[in-house]
Amino acid sequence: MLSVVIPCFNESGSLARYESELLPELVALGQPYEAILIDDGSIDTSAGLFSMLASRHPEIKILKHDHNQGLGAALRTGFARAKGEWIATLDADLTFHPRQLKDLLKRQKETGADLVSGSPYMTLDGMKDVPWARRVPSFMINSVYRGLFEPSFGSYTPIFRLYSAATLKNLPLESRGFEINAEIAVRFWLAQRRLAEAPAVLETRREGVSKLSRFREFQRHARLIARLVPELQRHAH
Repeated sequence: MLSVVIPCFNESGSLARYESELLPELVALGQPYEAILIDDGSIDTSAGLFSMLASRHPEIKILKHDHNQGLGAALRTGFARAKGEWIATLDADLTFHPRQLKDLLKRQKETGADLVSGSPYMTLDGMKDVPWARRVPSFMINSVYRGLFEPSFGSYTPIFRLYSAATLKNLPLESRGFEINAEIAVRFWLAQRRLAEAPAVLETRREGVSKLSRFREFQRHARLIARLVPELQRHAH
């Protein structure tokens, strides 16, 4: 089974697209699946859409946080409840469109990897519609991780991933924000699990607003790196 984990916070506009854009792509994969949506303390009109989706589609599970805890905390909640042997993660706004999930699954079969990351950095078109104000910080942060950890792996920060559940559920994850994606990748590598990448296109958001604060995320990445570097040093010995 494939578990697809999607953290959601005030994403009513995006949730309205799930029946037409998310679920058909999951069905087209031709394998058992569940979609786990985490309502991370939404205060918009998402509640009715969550209820509607769950009532119409038994393969959708809704988990709820009483207050907003952050993307990392929402993902960890989803991971704990996932039943699949493989776990995929998606942005709630579908900026990595779910039609690309088949590419992650194909790449996993080709490589036998334990983690496959959808990378918008592997082709010129991967981020063609993304503003440079977003591209440059992303390149910078990923370059730092490549310099410190596995240099052949380029997509430390994107959420669009496929994971071996057996490995993922045993990681000591702590991150509460967007930096969790980098923490997961580094911890897979420290555990000597195989990493792979597949080209992916990152589109621009159609509805709602981004929850990412660049200054706050730079701070969180700095704290994460400060935690991980000593582990890297112990790993090297």
